[in-house]
Amino acid sequence: MKTRFSMMMLAAVYVLSSCDSSDSMDSPEGKATMQITLVDDPAAYEAVLIDVQGIEYKLEIDDDDIEDEDDDDNGDEGSRIYDDEGEWIYVDIEPRVYDILELQNGTEAVLADVDIEAGELKEVRLILGDNNQVVIDGDTLDMKVPSGSSSGLKVKVDSDIEAGESYELVVDFDAAKSIVHTGSDKYILKPVIRAKLIESDEPEYGAIAGVVAPDSVSSVVYIINEDEDSVSTMPEPNGYFLVEMLEAGFYDVVAIPSEESGLTGASALDVEVMIDVTTELDTLKFTE
Repeated sequence: MKTRFSMMMLAAVYVLSSCDSSDSMDSPEGKATMQITLVDDPAAYEAVLIDVQGIEYKLEIDDDDIEDEDDDDNGDEGSRIYDDEGEWIYVDIEPRVYDILELQNGTEAVLADVDIEAGELKEVRLILGDNNQVVIDGDTLDMKVPSGSSSGLKVKVDSDIEAGESYELVVDFDAAKSIVHTGSDKYILKPVIRAKLIESDEPEYGAIAGVVAPDSVSSVVYIINEDEDSVSTMPEPNGYFLVEMLEAGFYDVVAIPSEESGLTGASALDVEVMIDVTTELDTLKFTE
């Protein structure tokens, strides 16, 4: 069985549902397997280019389990460092630049598949390179990463990993809140990231799907929970949208067309989400 570690940002590189988890990897005895992927929340840019160079995760295990490691069994897990907070493990990935605006509507980028020890997954660190850019009105502009983030972007997880189980760690990169315009075509990348660990064999979340019309109008769809927290997505060219990993409950769905369209938004209120169910909405129609 697998532990699937899914990292979400604004970019569509890999469709997770196309991954056959039944036979692609087997976990060594006493371990789970972790798949690292990438997805995102939408933003009002033509492209958001993130230079991903590496991934690290911190794992806390019982003292009794910290024994001499067999390098042959763990060579694919990267370098290991123990400290008083747990264990950091570097995951070797193929460095590349992702347009995270393509990672929406159920699309993710898989970064790696690794074996992971049983224990408590404390946090994850995303290592970025220098080639981070945003595209606005056809212009490609560099984004600076604050010096405090040079060692990596940390995301708290604090979830248990059991040997032999299958998980997906979803890391959601919110580009709309992560890019700061400092004036005069200068931008800073100050990432806002969320993480959820999902046990694959025990569904914990539901989804909302629908269509906006007319589909020729650029728009953003917001899913707002009872605490007024929101997630969002940009519909595909045919108007279709899908928002996954929603906890059971009631949500307001609000579709906002671009200001240039001159149209009024549409909404569906008190939409019920149930575990392991995709709630299909009637068409959200923009009006004049």
